[in-house]
Amino acid sequence: MIARELVVLLPHIPQKSQAISPDSPSFVSQCTGLTDAERQLLLSLECGEVSPIPSRAEDYHQLTAAEQLEILQLQHEILATVVQSREYMDVLCQICRLEERLLPDSVASVMLLDEQQRLNILAAPSIPLEVAARFNGLCPGPYAGSCGNAVYRRGGIFVSNTLIDPRWKDLRPLAQELGILSCWSVPIWGLQGRLLGTFALSSFVHREPSIFHRKALEIAAAIVGVVLDRQFQTEHLNLLGKVFEGSNQAIMITGRRAHIQSVNQAFIRMTGYEAIEVQGVRPGPQLLISDRHGSAFYNGLWRTLLRRDYWQGEVWIRRKDQEVFPTWLSLTLVRDGKDQDITHIVGFFFDISEQKATEDRLAFLIGHDVLTGLPNRLILRTRLSQILMQAERRHHRVALLYLDLDGFKSVNASFGELGGDELLRIAGHRIADQLNDGVLLARLDSDEFAIVLPTVTDLQQISWLAERVLNSFAQPFQIFEHELDCTLSVGISLYPEDGLDQDSLLKNARNAMEHAKRAGRNTYHFYAEFMNTHSDDSLILRNSLRQALARGEFFLEYQPQIDLLTGRIIGAEALVRWMHPERGRIGPVTFIELAEQCGVIIPLGEWVLQEACRQGAIWHQQGYSLVIAVNLSSVQFKRGNLEHSVVQALSASGLPAHLLELELTESILIENTTGVLNTVQRLKSLGIKLSIDDFGTGYSSLAYLTRLAVDKLKVDQSFVRFMTEVPANAAIIRAIIQMAHSLGLKAIAEGVENDRARQFLLANHCDEAQGYWFSKPVSAQDFVALLEAEEQRDV
Repeated sequence: MIARELVVLLPHIPQKSQAISPDSPSFVSQCTGLTDAERQLLLSLECGEVSPIPSRAEDYHQLTAAEQLEILQLQHEILATVVQSREYMDVLCQICRLEERLLPDSVASVMLLDEQQRLNILAAPSIPLEVAARFNGLCPGPYAGSCGNAVYRRGGIFVSNTLIDPRWKDLRPLAQELGILSCWSVPIWGLQGRLLGTFALSSFVHREPSIFHRKALEIAAAIVGVVLDRQFQTEHLNLLGKVFEGSNQAIMITGRRAHIQSVNQAFIRMTGYEAIEVQGVRPGPQLLISDRHGSAFYNGLWRTLLRRDYWQGEVWIRRKDQEVFPTWLSLTLVRDGKDQDITHIVGFFFDISEQKATEDRLAFLIGHDVLTGLPNRLILRTRLSQILMQAERRHHRVALLYLDLDGFKSVNASFGELGGDELLRIAGHRIADQLNDGVLLARLDSDEFAIVLPTVTDLQQISWLAERVLNSFAQPFQIFEHELDCTLSVGISLYPEDGLDQDSLLKNARNAMEHAKRAGRNTYHFYAEFMNTHSDDSLILRNSLRQALARGEFFLEYQPQIDLLTGRIIGAEALVRWMHPERGRIGPVTFIELAEQCGVIIPLGEWVLQEACRQGAIWHQQGYSLVIAVNLSSVQFKRGNLEHSVVQALSASGLPAHLLELELTESILIENTTGVLNTVQRLKSLGIKLSIDDFGTGYSSLAYLTRLAVDKLKVDQSFVRFMTEVPANAAIIRAIIQMAHSLGLKAIAEGVENDRARQFLLANHCDEAQGYWFSKPVSAQDFVALLEAEEQRDV
């Protein structure tokens, strides 16, 4: 191994010098355990056919025959010391002594650079320890003596008079005290050009180095570099061995075809298999592999591993006793340095059974009511949002039933909180018993429950369910030793008739429930039944919309956009909200379409653009260079003087154009008219960025992408949120990302609501993302808090 490293480290230079002696016995011939290549190289060094140092051939031939012989003899003795495999410190000390023998009245030393890039003496057999210690901690520099200069200048330094040479300025008092009059030092180089330290000869007389002495010093330094590299590798391998056996993580190493070669103690403890039982065996149904994952999972695992050389994820494996348990598995391919062929696979297993149990319990507690075990408001809103998105795509109705126990306060007053809790628990069970699979039941607040029917075929279906639930309360409740009568009031709202979003449906169902209470309780009412059938709710909203902008009822919230690779906030999407003086907060799903229909969208859009640019400029002045994304409606794009509005907003705010990004919907772009193309081109000429919002939801040809100078594609949230439930969504997301990159565009995904989605997007090289996993839309003040928190994490 030493010989092979010499081949790598030391260039070969042919020499025409005589050997030590034709009749001298070869020490290499007496060495055992050498490969043919190592033996041939050492024989070449011994015979003078190869010089192990980078030097000029003409310098070598300036040596006398005696000096050449002595150089070769030095090589012979040093290599003999190395090949005999002594302790590395013994080898270093012997090399020092051999060098000292060539230069009487001198001492040799090896200095090593530490992590702070300071020099410390490692080997100096002829220097007392207390004297050597005075040189430790030497900082390389132009006045730090021969060794400090050798590192500083990365070359040999030969000082013949330390008392006057300026390079010894900082060490001159020490040189005078110790009687060091001359000092020659050369760098010690390791593999791949790494500077390890210095090799030096310090003399007690003034001396100029001859070519002979320079070569002797360089030979020693070169081989010391090999010895040190070998020691570093040995220490590193020893450390790896200790880490391998002492690691708490189970480690498995296989060959290129996945046959197990080695496992550590943690693996043995985790799986119950002894090393001898698994060595030479490939994991399969009879060893480790459980039936929790299908062939598609493992095929995907191998595809990713072969493509990226790395895979990690949750894998359920089987112990020797057949127990199946979850692990977090990381696999890494090891390739050879020459042909990049796979040589090994290294697997790290971490038992996550306790973690999974804790996570499952926490997830249950976060999303469920402790008293009844039912989903809480958080789960209701999450599932209802998903159900509404599916209903929008599939064009079917959804029903929301809002239930409230009649007279619950009197129960609390009579039986105390324990009695009230018992009533709620029993009531929850009775309601649940009336529901079919797929129907969602949740406890909201106090004595309120909600039922969601994901698919409604006719209104009679809802009426029957409401009647069953009401009838289930006909029997008295046993509260401790007392029987108690309790009834329900139920309000019902329908999607899409009574609302397009969950807030509207919840609000309207609650209003219907309150009407049921006023009607005598123990009954149900549909929201539409008690509304004034002649009133037009949309007309009321339209009139309010026309005045809302002047009254300052609109405001913006900002959702962070994240660089998936770094995890840092790089932009913000500006989202408009309406705070109605009577109805409270109204979401954009409710009013944007009305604003487009009644002509308010253009002034509203201009206000959003101006306000977003103003806020972006403030952040820019505070040192945050964030890209501000603003949505454009199709009406605003077609009818408004969009280019003028953008120029005015940028000019008034002072926001640099490259920090503004306009999001265009596919419906705008797929018309592919000359006017659309020209408008897009003019916007791009201003220096702003353009992205295509909700990409993948359109039905037209994608040919327009090649004609439009856009910067980014935004993956629609409907694909991201349900990519684990709808396998085709994952394929669509990958295709959109790949399409964007092939066109030189960036890809951003919206609707990222969990870490699994984030990891999937990162693994598929999506550039950016936004969603509730990172942050919900927040006010400008709260957005700054997010930025400041990010800065604190970076400190």
